[in-house]
Amino acid sequence: AHNPHAATKMGTVKAVQSNGLLIVMSDGDQETVPLSTKTTYFHADDHTATRSELTKGMRVVVKMSSDGKSAASVKMSTPRKKK
Repeated sequence: AHNPHAATKMGTVKAVQSNGLLIVMSDGDQETVPLSTKTTYFHADDHTATRSELTKGMRVVVKMSSDGKSAASVKMSTPRKKK
């Protein structure tokens, strides 16, 4: 049985919305992840980040809150620049 609570979602940011984050999963599905005032933000190296640093094209790992209603934390990493 799949437990939707405390799930982890991974994908690429397609849009940063006023109340959430639209991400494209690795399988191509899109999902809007609700953000709340309790959501915490981190860079891939675990340094604290802010919501304003989220931009389209970033890779994110989102851990959902225990009630599954919003993101508990968002870990972001900038896409590697093409050489």
